[in-house]
Amino acid sequence: MRALVLLCGIALAAGPVGFALAHHVGVFTPKDTDLTANFKQIKASAQAGRFDVAVKLFDDGILHDTMEKYEKSLPPGLEDGLRASLKAKDLPGAELRLSIFLAFLTKERVGDAVARLRDPGMSAGQRWEQARKVLNAAWRYYNLADFVISKQNAKAAVALRMAFEDAQTYLGGMIVDPMWAAGSNPCNPRPDRKLGEPVGVSGVNSKPVAPDEEKALAALALMERTLAEIIREGALVARKGGAKEFLPRR
Repeated sequence: MRALVLLCGIALAAGPVGFALAHHVGVFTPKDTDLTANFKQIKASAQAGRFDVAVKLFDDGILHDTMEKYEKSLPPGLEDGLRASLKAKDLPGAELRLSIFLAFLTKERVGDAVARLRDPGMSAGQRWEQARKVLNAAWRYYNLADFVISKQNAKAAVALRMAFEDAQTYLGGMIVDPMWAAGSNPCNPRPDRKLGEPVGVSGVNSKPVAPDEEKALAALALMERTLAEIIREGALVARKGGAKEFLPRR
């Protein structure tokens, strides 16, 4: 109990940003896909100083193939910039460009969730279930980019995590979706959270909220706008070589 009180005090002292940063990160570890596995291989090799290996893993891997698939929709020069950063042993530059691509994939999946909710060929229950599944896939990508995005734009990162939870809530899940149920906050067990309101919720005492497609769509729209902002800002910083300012070498 003393430990719980201490943790609550730390969370409250940290303020809204500090609390939100602690709310999900590190709580849920999504299962890898081939793409996220390739991402981790590239990043781990670069962090270990094996940039030659990282370049080969990128050139021969599915992450590169996927970037080429979306080339026309990505910020100009993202693929070439990533390769150049790896060859130049510029870890911050490589991490920033990887996070931009993951933010783009997250935005694509969020768009897929919106499409599911607007599909007239499915029942309401089917729409909610499909949208939740797609949103879980979106979190798989965002989860890997969160550290860099939080360093780049902490306010946007907080808004995204809250919107993820809001969308899951209004798609008929528990206040804290099983995807991140371990992240429930015992300091503030409120089941009456409003859209965008920074709270934590007890996974034990929470009750399901009635599905509300309009509120879910509002949360998803916020995510799309915020991700677009992150992608634009990140691409500008990457082109100017400014990643080192907020991503020191580790």
